[in-house]
Amino acid sequence: MALAPPRPCFVRTCPTLNCTEHPVVPWRPNVGPPPPRIRGRQLQRLRAQLFARAPWCVHCLAAGRRTRATIRDHVIPLAEGGRDDHTNEQALCVDCSDAKTREESKRGIQRR
Repeated sequence: MALAPPRPCFVRTCPTLNCTEHPVVPWRPNVGPPPPRIRGRQLQRLRAQLFARAPWCVHCLAAGRRTRATIRDHVIPLAEGGRDDHTNEQALCVDCSDAKTREESKRGIQRR
């Protein structure tokens, strides 16, 4: 029977091959399938309510800028166990949303 080649530990400072001290953390938590996404008229109503409540991008406001928000974003991504409701939403501009998406993608790639 063929065996898989030894793999280095995912912790960069650990020199051990096939390390059992540092188990690999799964990218997606074991919480089952992601919740169903809100779509259609209900989504448009939630977006309108969010932008009426918070018309400015929250990341830009934290940096001292005022940029009109155009994207309803999930604070905790649905793929990582976040909920698709008002408790997990924030208003972002396109630039901040794109930057957040890139960071989430990097985090997902590193965890694999």
